[in-house]
Amino acid sequence: MDFRTYRCAWCAHKNGPLERCGTCPKYVKITGRKNNRLTAEDFCSICINRDNSELEIYCERNRYFQRDPAPGEDFDCYKYCPE
Repeated sequence: MDFRTYRCAWCAHKNGPLERCGTCPKYVKITGRKNNRLTAEDFCSICINRDNSELEIYCERNRYFQRDPAPGEDFDCYKYCPE
């Protein structure tokens, strides 16, 4: 079973070739190349929506509400779309 089925619910790339996931923070963590908690910076720095003025308020609020996650909980965003 492809891990993207249950770990990448919002990503538009989840049904495409796995090679496109190489820079995704979730993929990097799942494959063991990173083992610490995922942060907003991990996602926002490579998201195509980072400069989208229509999503500016959404992005600010999403980061605000996830700034102090529970132990072991990663940042997540359903508007995230890697470049």
